[in-house]
Parts: sequence; structure tokens; C-alpha cells
Amino acid sequence: MSFPTVSGRYGRLGVQGGRRKAREILFRVLYEVEVSGDDLRDALDFALGRYHLTEDARDHAVDLAAYLEQHQAEIDRGLGPRLAHWELGRLSMIVRAILRLAWAELAATPEVPVEVILDEAIRLAQRYAEPGAPGFVNGVLDPIAAELRPGEGRARRDGREESES
Repeated sequence: MSFPTVSGRYGRLGVQGGRRKAREILFRVLYEVEVSGDDLRDALDFALGRYHLTEDARDHAVDLAAYLEQHQAEIDRGLGPRLAHWELGRLSMIVRAILRLAWAELAATPEVPVEVILDEAIRLAQRYAEPGAPGFVNGVLDPIAAELRPGEGRARRDGREESES
């Protein structure tokens, strides 16, 4: 199965990509939808048409978008009490998109390890968000991951799980 590509001033945008690329595309779409008010499915379809993704990666993005469409209000209610002196509406749209995406992935994709989801959220924050956002994102998502995925602790540098003493 091939996906259309867009050629433009900077060359061909249809680069083969996996779940990391799909996650980044969905993050960008979530941001775009919040700014523009466009429909999530339409925006995602348009964005996915610009890249060659593996079938697995494409399905991953579509499944996460469907989960977000159905559960965004629930995710937002769940994020609120975990923001430590912040309100969801006061966060940058970039950080909101990252937190929503990571929550959806934690809840909807048990086959993806917690460590991968959190690391990818932090990577997105490092790349796109304001200074200080990566630590904030990590601090918000760690307890959410522990709640949504009990028993699946995050590996520490010494190889033990964070939940171990």
C-alpha cells in the first residue's frame, strides 16, 4: 500500500516512518486542531497523506486519534487535579497536546511500554515546548502512568524499576 507524497520547495515530504513519526504527526495535528477548530479526523487524514508511514504506524496514529476523540473530556478531567497549581487552560497548547497524547497512549496501547510513551512525550516537549516543559511533562505523566499501568514501573538507569526501593 502506498501513500501519496507532497513535493514542494523543500523536497519530498513522504519519508518512511514508524510509530515515532506517527506520534509526532498526531501531536502536530492535535495542536493544529486546537488552534484552528478543524475536525480531528480530517486534519489527521490530510497530515497522514503527506508522509509514507508503515501500516502499523499509520494504524497507531488513527487508533490514538479515535481514542482521543472519544475520551478527550475524560482525559482533560483527569489531568486537572494532577497539574499542581495549574489549570489545563493555562498550559500552552503544545504542552496540552503532549499530555493528552501521552495519556491516550498510556490508556489505549498496553503493548507500548510506559517508558517509551514517557520518553517520547518528553522528547516532544524538548523539541517543541518552552524551556522547563520537559520536566513538567515528566512530573505530570509519571504518576498518571503509575495509575493507568500499575505494576509497569519505569526502568531506572541502574536497571531496577522505579517502584522498587
